[in-house]
Parts: sequence; structure tokens; C-alpha cells
Amino acid sequence: MTKFRGEDGQTLVLTALCMTVMLGFMAMAIDVGILFRARRNMQITADAAAVSGALDYYYNSSTASNPLTHAQAAGQAAAVSNGIINGTNGTVLINCRPSSGPNSGGSGCNGYFEAIVWQPTATVFMGMFGTHSLNVSARAVAGTPVTSNACIWIMDPTAASALQLQGNSNINAPGCGIYVNSNNSGAVKVIGNSNNFNGPALDVVGGLSGHQTSPTPVTTGTAPTSPPIPTNLAGPAGCTQTSALTSITTANMGSVSGSGVNNAVCFTGAVSLGNGVSLSGAVGGVTYVFENGVTIPTGATVNVGSATYSSGTGTFSNTLGATIDLQGGTLNQNSNSVLNAYAPTSGTYNSIAIMQPSSNTTTPLQVQFGSNNEYLDGIIFAPGTQVYMQDNGGGVTASGVITKTMFIKSSSFTVPGYSVANLATTPFRVVTLME
Repeated sequence: MTKFRGEDGQTLVLTALCMTVMLGFMAMAIDVGILFRARRNMQITADAAAVSGALDYYYNSSTASNPLTHAQAAGQAAAVSNGIINGTNGTVLINCRPSSGPNSGGSGCNGYFEAIVWQPTATVFMGMFGTHSLNVSARAVAGTPVTSNACIWIMDPTAASALQLQGNSNINAPGCGIYVNSNNSGAVKVIGNSNNFNGPALDVVGGLSGHQTSPTPVTTGTAPTSPPIPTNLAGPAGCTQTSALTSITTANMGSVSGSGVNNAVCFTGAVSLGNGVSLSGAVGGVTYVFENGVTIPTGATVNVGSATYSSGTGTFSNTLGATIDLQGGTLNQNSNSVLNAYAPTSGTYNSIAIMQPSSNTTTPLQVQFGSNNEYLDGIIFAPGTQVYMQDNGGGVTASGVITKTMFIKSSSFTVPGYSVANLATTPFRVVTLME
């Protein structure tokens, strides 16, 4: 007779075996979850460090004594804000010109910042098998491949009527918009219902007082942002040539024309630029510093810098750029006069045609009066004062404006956008993550 074995306790054994497997899966899930969470935090840190480095280099490369070191410090600070201190609880490397990838070409700093971050992360159950921690790493690259969609920046943070439009003023900026930084409830003031703005957007942090603009209306309550050129940008530290001339004519203009050597020509007196005067530019730019203002008399045509314009492509080439720097006084352009200016396409004053730095706050910069005209391949930079346009007999064509406040009274302002005509060299770019 066959004796059957007892089956008591089989469930307990099977349960114990299943629990072991389940605990193993749970242990793996916990450790994998910890590592995935650490990886996500590493990526957040790398993104922040790369963007901070690129932003700092973009805004401060023309003013910092060592812009690369300054930008790398900004990237490290962003990593610290996200809990990783280089050399203490992790490693943070900030490279300008990535070590690999599509933006690694060339030599030196190319404006693209790579952040590589790693940190040891403790495990829970893997430690039972001798693996007590694993290095978790992440990489990010940020740069400036995209141009900004704004070319008029009005930067007073609190002013009422920071942008004021009156009469039948007309702003035609089909390729770029206006940004108004003021948080005042009346930051934009529009007097009359025949003020036109043709552009992609007129954004203001604060509010609107008066009428709307057309066809593009004012958009209120937008987020604060910063212009692509630092508003504390100052004039040259010294002069490579100094002149006491107060009247520049076609006969003597050669004695004060700049070059690659004489790239900061300073005038100590109040200067008048006569009809036909052409102040030469240079590949790296020439800065004409007027310490007591400059006047363009009635009927005079003046050229500052030079360039070749292609009507087919709408772009400039062969630019020998120059900047008018109003260290004292301002620009006095009389009726029926013409100013043609071509900004540098590289160097500290890249894109700036007329500059009244923030240290010169005594006089508004009036760029249009009566029937005068300005044609500027470059921007009007006046962060410490108001840019003012009056009357509709002439007009201003410029690539953009950075100013404290702006008043356009019955004038016509055309803004083709600097980036359109100078795509290869424009500083009007947006920092974004690339990799």
C-alpha cells in the first residue's frame, strides 16, 4: 500500500519564496526610483548652470574684466542654488565651447556653454550586494541661436508714460516688437485715436492709459525681461585721438577720421558737423566721443561709418562701423538735415549707432525735429534719458532703441530690425537650451 506524503506547509514555503522575489523587485524599484529622481535633479542643475553661464556671458562679455571666468562663476552659482557645490558634494564643470556635439567647433569661447554635473547617490538595497552608491550625471548646452522678437526696449521700471504716443505718430516695425519695462498702471500712454503701431507685439509690464494702438494693440501685464545690451555700458575708457576742433568740414574731416588704430576719437568742445562730412569707420568700429554735444546744421548731410546695402536681400555688408558717443550734451539735428550712420558689427559697441550712456542724463536725446531725417544701420542707445521725436516733416529709420523712456509726437519711426539686416553679427539674440 502506497503511503502519500503530507502537503502541510507548502503554502508557507511558496509564500516565503514569492515574498523574496517581491522584495527583490521592490528593492530594485526603490533604488531605480532613487536614481531616476537624482538623474532628474542633475538635469535640472545642468540646465540651470548652462543657461546661467550663457546669460552672464551674453550680457557681461563687453563689461566684465574676465567674461569667461565671470560666466563660469555664474554657472557654478546656479548649481549651488540647486544643491550641488563643486568639490564638496558633487562635481560641476562649466565649459565655453562644448566638449562634444554640434556646437563644439572652433577654438576658444564661442558663446555656447556646456554644463556637466555629477554626484554620488546612495542606494538602499543594492548596498547589500556591495554597491553602496552610484554616480549620477547630466549634461546641458545653452547658447544664443535665436534672435529676439523685440527691438525697442523702454527700461524705466516704474515710470508713468514710459512710452508716450501722441498725435498721428506711426511706428512701422514689421519684424520686431516693443517691450516696456515699467510696472506703472499708465506705463504706456496713447493720446488720440490715430496712433499706429505695426509690429508683432507691443508688450508692457504695467498698464495702458488712453487709447489703443492699431493695427497691433498694446498687451498689458507681460513678464519682466532684460535688453540684449547691458544698460550700464559706458563709453571708451580713454581716447586714442583728441581734438579741440569745433567745426568739422570736408576740408578738415580727414584729420579726425578714425581707423583701426584711432578707434576712440574724442572732441573736447561743442562740435558742428558741416554738409558733406563723412567720418570714417573701421572693421572693429570707431567711437566718436562728443564731450559737449554735436550739431548737424540745417540742410547738412553727414555720414558716420559706411556699408554696402543690398536691396535684393535687405542686408548690409562690407561694414566699416562707427558709433556717435554723446558723453556730454546731446545731438542737435536741425531741420532739413540728414544723418546716415552705420554701427560696428563687432566689439564693445556692436549694433550701436548713437549712444548717450546712462551717465549722461541731463538732456533728452531728440532724434527727430522738423523735417530732418536719420537713416541708422544700428540702434539708438540712451538708457539714462528719454528718446524724443517731434513733427512729421521728416522721419527716423533705425534698427532699434534701448532707452529709459520714449516720446513720439506726430512722428514717423521705421524699424526694419537690426537682426534682419545683420543676421550674422547681431547681438539681439535669445539664450536657449540647445542640447
